[in-house]
Amino acid sequence: MVATGLRLRGAAGRLTARLVPHGVDQLRGRAWVLVGDARDGGQRYEVEEYAAYDDKVVLKLRGVGTATQAAPLVGKDILMPCNGLVDLPEGSYYIFELVGLRIRTRDGRAIGTVRDIVQTGGTPLLAIDPVAGAGGARQEILLPAARSICTEIDLAGGIITIDPPEGLLELYGL
Repeated sequence: MVATGLRLRGAAGRLTARLVPHGVDQLRGRAWVLVGDARDGGQRYEVEEYAAYDDKVVLKLRGVGTATQAAPLVGKDILMPCNGLVDLPEGSYYIFELVGLRIRTRDGRAIGTVRDIVQTGGTPLLAIDPVAGAGGARQEILLPAARSICTEIDLAGGIITIDPPEGLLELYGL
């Protein structure tokens, strides 16, 4: 995912979205994008117009010329095939790579699954859906995505190993 939360921008079917925080604008100069979500892989659209403003992009997609035609795309994300993405510095990850990973403590205790990344202006938070039967946790768990807490990220294995400070998991009844 390279931009999130498409919104309508005017009657001519233009759309705007927020670039993934701390990412690189990978849409500039692209002839096409995928619009959808990571689960469905998205639908391909050719880009007619493109502009970037701070952390937002404005797109005019071929075949989307009215607000009515753009309405089904509102709320969707702009995706990019992995082979179209730039390499990130070591230790950095795209949000789509982290969503769906399982969270375990260093001693192997299952905590839950990453549902989303919450941008805070500082250290991002992992929004985690707790595993069934994980103590008293009935709500989402918010865990800082700091290197001191997320000690290992194994994309191939689908696991983030955490070493949370004392008391953090207890806040959620774990």
